[in-house]
Amino acid sequence: MNGKLCVVTGATSGIGLEVACSLASLGARVIGVGRDPCRCAQAASRIRSLSGRNEVEYEVADLSSRVEVRALAQRIATRKVHVDVLINNAGLFTWKRRESVDGIELQFAVNYLAAFLLTGLLLPHLATGARVITVSSDSHTIGRIHWRDVGMHHGYSGLSAYAQSKLATVLFTYELARRLSAHAAKSREASITAFAADPGLVDTKIGEKGTGALIGRFWRWRARHSISPAQSAASIAFLASSPLIAGQTGHYWYMDEPRPSSKRSYDEAAARRLWELSERMSGLCYLSEGSPGRSGRLTA
Repeated sequence: MNGKLCVVTGATSGIGLEVACSLASLGARVIGVGRDPCRCAQAASRIRSLSGRNEVEYEVADLSSRVEVRALAQRIATRKVHVDVLINNAGLFTWKRRESVDGIELQFAVNYLAAFLLTGLLLPHLATGARVITVSSDSHTIGRIHWRDVGMHHGYSGLSAYAQSKLATVLFTYELARRLSAHAAKSREASITAFAADPGLVDTKIGEKGTGALIGRFWRWRARHSISPAQSAASIAFLASSPLIAGQTGHYWYMDEPRPSSKRSYDEAAARRLWELSERMSGLCYLSEGSPGRSGRLTA
């Protein structure tokens, strides 16, 4: 990974922090993304200390905001260095329904739509042979897209909203891989590859925030049966760096190997429908079917 540039979102704690540290230790230049300036500074200092490398930077951005995602992409683009690996790791869980500043259900906005938007904005700045890795979850297997009410205004369930957002990441990954392959064939460019990464049952604090005592105890019980963020990060770092998977694309990856995902995740009509919905919700159109070039058609 020497000299390669990796962008990791949600990189101030948990899996994201460990992935950023692993990639830096492999020689990569790392740009981490987090919401809090102090935590970003602390994470950068920790990675530099553990990896022994100084090529670690952090960008501050709230990925629930489309304006901030666009500003983040612009700041990365101004470096005029192509991105070799983009890891869309940022995610959250909330038991009660909340909305982003753009009026979008928060889990859908952060866990999925931010990845769709950031990937599209950085697409013209990805290196030949770059890898786009979007972190999903086994929860996608119980998910479904609530087409008539994606924001889940009625009968909200935090678990259902989370599962929906994670199913969306898998549908997006497969559709992204198909569209990238089609555009690569037309333009004779080496294909950029796309993967959905299942981190496994990981001991993080994602489900403890804003819970009552009973649910909090359940989450702590769950943690005792989980793997560590470092163990999970090792498999994602492998996916980002291993030459053994060069040229592969459109896989659901779990612990160093591809696995089948849910039946719903292979629905190509649903994937196209979600892509079109995401274009409208994000305000960005890219890799449109029939459009030339890697980046397709971009709109404000």
